[in-house]
Amino acid sequence: MQQDAITMQHDANLSARPEQLPDLTSYINRVGIRVPPFWPEKPAVWFAQLEGQIALSKITHDSTKFYYVISQFENKYAAEVEDVITNPPPTGHYDRIKAELIRRLELSEE
Repeated sequence: MQQDAITMQHDANLSARPEQLPDLTSYINRVGIRVPPFWPEKPAVWFAQLEGQIALSKITHDSTKFYYVISQFENKYAAEVEDVITNPPPTGHYDRIKAELIRRLELSEE
């Protein structure tokens, strides 16, 4: 009997119009994105590619963007911006790591 009620509810959900379905957006806490491999020769291009993925995933929280960025660095690039990683500013984490990494990698090429 209980199985029949579950099946009926499942069937009702399958035939429901989108506006009749429950709003689950408040329950979504984690979004995965495809982060392109870090491109140290062209960090500005890499950040542009990453920002495309961030926009598609509708990620807006600064810390989330910051942690996606630092998770992609090999040790030598993390060391290049170690001070920003270990002591991020109170706000603007992402913008700071982006600006510093681009600036420092461009300086090291000269």
